[in-house]
Amino acid sequence: MPYATRVDLERLALPAAALAGIPAADQDAALEAASDLADSYLRARYTLPLVAWEDDLRRAVAAIAAYDLMVRRGFSPTGADEQLRLRYEDALRWLERVAAGQLHPQIVDSSPVPETTEPIGYTAPPRGWSV
Repeated sequence: MPYATRVDLERLALPAAALAGIPAADQDAALEAASDLADSYLRARYTLPLVAWEDDLRRAVAAIAAYDLMVRRGFSPTGADEQLRLRYEDALRWLERVAAGQLHPQIVDSSPVPETTEPIGYTAPPRGWSV
């Protein structure tokens, strides 16, 4: 499952006009490939598959997918189009930092959840405390 949708691609990476001539299937494939690339970094720290994530991961995946789509379609690597490459590189650096434990995004992975996270206290003799 991709970490970003076509809506996220437009909301976080490319304007609708830039995506207008790109078939939805190609957009979905780019998002899936970008998510696979993200997984190659995330598996260093998280148990895949991820259960939940926030816009920081969506943005990184959308930036990677946007770059891949525009490279395939064709763009000028200088001027305003250079921002696509810079955002792509920023996304990769962000993923590297997440994998290294330097950043802590809101991600829930599929690690087993302990039965309880609440402390348990015992006294002798029992003092009649209730929780």
